[in-house]
Amino acid sequence: MNPPLPLRPALVALTRRGALHATQVAQQWPEATLYLLKPWANDGTVTVHPLEPPLSQHVASLLQGHNPVCFFCALGAVVRLIAPHLHSKQRDPAVLAVDETARFVIPVVSGHGGGANHHALRVARWLNALPVITTASDGLGTLAVDLLGRALGWQIHASPQALTRVAACVVNDEPVAWVQECGSRRWQVNWPVLPMNILPGIPIDQVDPRTYRAVLWITRRTDVAEMEARWPDRLIRYVPPTDTGEPLAVGIGCDRGTPVAVLVEALTEASRSYPFGWDQITDLATIDRKGDEAGLLNLADRLHLPLTLYPAEQLAAVVVPNPSETVRRHMNTPSVAEAAALLAGCGKEEGLRLPKFCHRGESGHHVTIALARGEPAPHQENLSP
Repeated sequence: MNPPLPLRPALVALTRRGALHATQVAQQWPEATLYLLKPWANDGTVTVHPLEPPLSQHVASLLQGHNPVCFFCALGAVVRLIAPHLHSKQRDPAVLAVDETARFVIPVVSGHGGGANHHALRVARWLNALPVITTASDGLGTLAVDLLGRALGWQIHASPQALTRVAACVVNDEPVAWVQECGSRRWQVNWPVLPMNILPGIPIDQVDPRTYRAVLWITRRTDVAEMEARWPDRLIRYVPPTDTGEPLAVGIGCDRGTPVAVLVEALTEASRSYPFGWDQITDLATIDRKGDEAGLLNLADRLHLPLTLYPAEQLAAVVVPNPSETVRRHMNTPSVAEAAALLAGCGKEEGLRLPKFCHRGESGHHVTIALARGEPAPHQENLSP
């Protein structure tokens, strides 16, 4: 599987109304580049890159240079514009379409593995629109076999036919064996409970093709030819890394009652600004006033980490680059996320890897994330999902 494409969002509008909606999104998405077809312009609040008509002459360079690409025009127009330039779901960037009235946000291609579904949810929230998610695993909320372990650095070994067939087995509730021989259990951050048709804890040599339709096999074995021959196009093999990268301490602050799904979403967004994997996280820390937060406790449980709590006076003594008087008024410390990350990690401001990163979930809850260089965690290999 190819690694995810770099995040370089593009917002492309063809009409006057589209330009208004695209500008609205650009104000919320500072990383995005705004392209408006001449003669349309915006209100001057966001830098515009004007495009000479016709738009078709620019589509190839837009798709090659950006990910995702969000078009503000009819779905049919988007399909006709991008069709000559599509290659495969492994190579194509995420493409979205926002209709003329900004009522719907539609992932067009690379919706699932490429992240268009994820981006559609964000854009829809900014526009108060309806995201139209049509991919089966996302729509059903079930496990996505081509994304499993991505945040942990797992390498996927499977033919395109196997990916398609095994994904179909998962979606169609057919029995699938889960065999985990190594690697972290932090896939549970995104999928805390396996679907009922995915059955864990079975040794690979006891998985019977007459009973199971497919196999998800997490292993570092190299003698796999016999097993792959036994399960032609019905086996996906995941190989966890032996080195997960620099250890990281995560400092986190959130509104009261923030759901764990919003916390996971915030961590995922933070990883787009500073790429890291779940397995690099060695500490999760916050202020002691958040010690009873169900969402934070749930997140710590999924990461298989304790939730470290610091009193306000200890956090207030830490020098941070982004202190906040608003936070001080509410928490008696000018920093929660950055200070907690530094206390749980290396303790030195130069060890801060991601300064305060703010995220607002669809529920309206706010989350603040910071990352600092941590200390290596003791090796643990608990393989009981």
